[in-house]
Amino acid sequence: MHGRRSFNLLIIILFFSSTCLATDTIELTIVTEYSPPYQELSSQGVVTGFTTEVIKAVLAQTPFHYQINIYPWSRSFMMAKEQPNTCIYSMARNPQREQYFQWVAPIVTTVDYFIGLSERSDINIQTMADAKNYNVAVLKDDRTYEMLINQGFIKNKNLYVINNTYSMLKLLLIRKDIDLVLADSINIEYRAKYHDIDPSKFRSYYRLNQQPINLYLACSLNTPKEIVKKLTSAMQLIMRNGSYQIIHKRWHKN
Repeated sequence: MHGRRSFNLLIIILFFSSTCLATDTIELTIVTEYSPPYQELSSQGVVTGFTTEVIKAVLAQTPFHYQINIYPWSRSFMMAKEQPNTCIYSMARNPQREQYFQWVAPIVTTVDYFIGLSERSDINIQTMADAKNYNVAVLKDDRTYEMLINQGFIKNKNLYVINNTYSMLKLLLIRKDIDLVLADSINIEYRAKYHDIDPSKFRSYYRLNQQPINLYLACSLNTPKEIVKKLTSAMQLIMRNGSYQIIHKRWHKN
């Protein structure tokens, strides 16, 4: 009887050991979009930025191997929705997306604005109803697209959908039929500098969301729950030990 209990105990230990080993040796694919200063590429082609440093600090507290890649938002979104062991940042959590992802933790907050050219004296927005009188460019599968659709904007009428963020500011400069884009005002400043455009050419006309929106790290439903739990615990740890605050201070010196 004693021998049988010992054998059963050994089987249980081996089972949990093999489970942990299988989980810990998995390589995670982490995807995001180009969105400076949060997610951007260094001159060496390394993904960096404020939220990227947060994600790297989280992963440093886990045994996981990983790679971080920047793609157009729509591609990153679909990869994180469908592929196993794949996570995405920085993504707003809303009812439309809730069931398709495992939500790890919020990593940053943001506020979106209707942004246009400073020289435009004809743009006057006091309410969301006023905003519908202008053509607005938004990113495919982005939270801003979903928010405007919910507010009654109509695709190909007053809503113009783009596939990536690289051309967003150039649209305002080149396309006379595009009046506004939606973005974080800090994000716009960095994008302008990246394209060697004077940031003063752009201004905020109206705030879309009155309350800041949490942007999350989230993983596909095909990612093992144990991985998600470890990522969540790691995020909680860097919040407690001051690592997050150090990163935040480094990227928000002003």
